[in-house]
Amino acid sequence: MKILIIHNKYQSNNIGGEDIVYKNELKSLQDELGQDCVFSYEVSNDDINKIKLIWSIWFSKEHYNKVRQIVKENSIDLVHIHNFFPLLTPSIFKASKISGAKVIHTLHNYRFWCISGIFFRDNYGVCELCTKNKFSIKGILNKCYRESFFQSIVAQFAFWYYHVTKIFDNIDYFFVLTNFQKKKVESLGINENRIILKPNSVNILPGFRKDKSGYIYVGRLEESKGIYALLNIWQKLGEKYVLTIIGHGKSHKKLKKEYISPNIIFKGKCSREDTLRYISQSKYLIQPSLWYETFGLTIIEAMSFGVPVIGLDIGTRGDFIQDGVNGFLSNEENLSEVIEKSFEYGDYNFLSKHSFAKAKEFENIYITKKQIQLYKKIIEGKV
Repeated sequence: MKILIIHNKYQSNNIGGEDIVYKNELKSLQDELGQDCVFSYEVSNDDINKIKLIWSIWFSKEHYNKVRQIVKENSIDLVHIHNFFPLLTPSIFKASKISGAKVIHTLHNYRFWCISGIFFRDNYGVCELCTKNKFSIKGILNKCYRESFFQSIVAQFAFWYYHVTKIFDNIDYFFVLTNFQKKKVESLGINENRIILKPNSVNILPGFRKDKSGYIYVGRLEESKGIYALLNIWQKLGEKYVLTIIGHGKSHKKLKKEYISPNIIFKGKCSREDTLRYISQSKYLIQPSLWYETFGLTIIEAMSFGVPVIGLDIGTRGDFIQDGVNGFLSNEENLSEVIEKSFEYGDYNFLSKHSFAKAKEFENIYITKKQIQLYKKIIEGKV
């Protein structure tokens, strides 16, 4: 069995969860099957040429030809594609299929239906307007792609083109990351027979700290992540509630100036190693994201350190957080009350133990073996 893993990476100054998942998954598969059986093909948004992209975004002949060559020369049985936009384009689905390989695509976001990819608009909230009309122009009018009218036009027309040409029909199966996402994409028109639940995975480190303190937020500093509402709440809490914020974004400097308080600590952008260290030292992770999310890698990483999670009961959060067992679920209105409740909670060790147990369900070694079995079944036509 020979596998090709493909990914369009984000810019190196804005590494996201998809990049982390791709890197982790590739290494795990190569460790298990060997580098002579697991190949990779990747590009980076660092290399975007905007003028060239206007012409290549519809169908990249360059990557179509390169992927076809790799599949043929190495007798690839299955091609697993993570992110494909904007450089790779769906041309790689066709290249893989026409070369005789089975084709899988992991849905890390909702860009098939929403050019922002997250079903969320600032100053509006959760937004699924573009799912109501196949040729909706709402995404253009609201500048949903990179907050640019011109880039939104290009992105929207590109995805209209992809759908009209039925290039996504070259995908045999879609990997989804949670039960919530599975139900969501089924409701959006993907046949349930083409959907397979395959979550992301994490490395579980032996043991975890017992001298944890404070709360931590990890993520981009933007409205969709719920950071503004969280900071408004935190200003009204007492100084004993210490919040460490890790992440960056266009509002970083503004927020740092606006929310000056001894119990709010802005760490800015940190290395992955430092981020995990800060998480492991914290008593709770707070996940106040206002959009559905597709997985919640930070949640599982926190739980792998025995750190319970407080999250808004939106989208995928319910797939991971069991209220009062490994964390707390809240709504926007009672988040402050839930934070206060967590501080005084009597059996923190119970929460911590069950957090770690939940994370174990997503351990690399288990998920990777499951993934390899899925690959074999797909290749053999036994799914």
